[in-house]
Amino acid sequence: MDILKQTDVIPLYQQLKNIIKDAILSGKIKANEKIPSEAELSKTYQVSRITVRNAIGELVEEGFLIKKQGKGTFANKPKLEKNIIEFLSFTLTCEVNGVRPGSKLIKKEVIQPTQEDVEKLRLSAGNKVVFIQRVRYADHEPLILENNYFSDKYEFLMDEDLEKNSLYKILRNKYNVDLASCKKTIEISIASTEEMNLLGVSKGYPMLLVEDIVFDHEGFPVHRAEQFIVGDKIKLTIN
Repeated sequence: MDILKQTDVIPLYQQLKNIIKDAILSGKIKANEKIPSEAELSKTYQVSRITVRNAIGELVEEGFLIKKQGKGTFANKPKLEKNIIEFLSFTLTCEVNGVRPGSKLIKKEVIQPTQEDVEKLRLSAGNKVVFIQRVRYADHEPLILENNYFSDKYEFLMDEDLEKNSLYKILRNKYNVDLASCKKTIEISIASTEEMNLLGVSKGYPMLLVEDIVFDHEGFPVHRAEQFIVGDKIKLTIN
């Protein structure tokens, strides 16, 4: 058992908070597992109930714990945090959050463009579209259904392993495609039958729909993307 240091410059409630948080992040305390009561924690760590309450309160605010009326306090896997201002791939976002990214390729095909593709990707007559659909995972948990649309200029992606490798890393490192900026829209959506089946949510489940048009350094669109995000699993931030 970890021992709180009474003489440490770090406040006791912060020490206790760190112990519980580290136990959740390491898996020592599993998601949805009930933690000891305030009285039990107070006795175990020989601190006041106020100290315990302050530690628990901050962990609830940060999403590591959740209180259930009449049942107690339970470990809660924190939401993946993504800064919508920074231009980070899902893989890098997972790494920043200390979780393991993963992908499952659903579709990879060359298709006829829609009018939306023609307008947003600035396609010429006769151009086709490379469509890549993946489910994105964080620590093996499905979070996002991702639809990517590229002009057939990027048909070389058909030969790439997009389950084990970052799409953006392939573009940058292997093909010298610069990804400089994006135009983003965010709206509320509800899960369709497709999202229900691929993400393991119920039909009508609250989702976030994030749409991007990603541009190179010359301002030309590289691709457009639709991300259907499980609404209670990711926290979007601006800073």
